[in-house]
This record gives sequence, structure tokens and C-alpha cells, in this order.
Amino acid sequence: REMSDITPSTYPRAAMAQLRGVRELRLLLCKGAPSEGAKQFIVQKYAEIKKANPQLPFLVREMSDITPTMTARFDYGKEKVVQLANLKAADIAKKLADLGGAKA
Repeated sequence: REMSDITPSTYPRAAMAQLRGVRELRLLLCKGAPSEGAKQFIVQKYAEIKKANPQLPFLVREMSDITPTMTARFDYGKEKVVQLANLKAADIAKKLADLGGAKA
């Protein structure tokens, strides 16, 4: 599937197929408004991500006074970090697809 064929409703499915190179996924959230979209993303997509990738560690932590981020760890300890502050759930799904397709 071409990235240009992906619509907001298909981002999560496309992202699931692209997570094969990801060894761990971490979401760090703050306790305020900047993390609302990330929280919605987790509520809507966590089960789908785990079903498609049952062996993938998917860690979610909520802390005070941090910038919300999503970190994908690849082979050899390489990591890619994406800022999530004030993003909507659909935007985060696209960021996940981008991370999954990234070459670390």
C-alpha cells in the first residue's frame, strides 16, 4: 500500500503493518491538555495495536510537567522520538505510521 493511499480512517491499519521493525513503543503523557489527543489515541487504538503486534512492548506512562512524546525503539538500541503535544488522535496515528516506516 502506498502512503498516498492512506486516509485518516486507514492510518492505524497501515501503521500496524509497518511496525515490524519497531522493538518497543513508549508514550509519555502529561496530566494536562497537551496530552488529550494522545489519550484519545490510546483509548481508540491500543487494543488494535496489541492485537496486530502481540509481542511488541507498548508502554504508556503519565507524568507531571513533561512534553508528551512517542518513542519507537529499533534494533541496536536506536530510537526515534516524536513530540505529541496538542496533536489529535488521527495525527498521532499518522506519526506512528511514519515511525514504523522509518529506517533507524
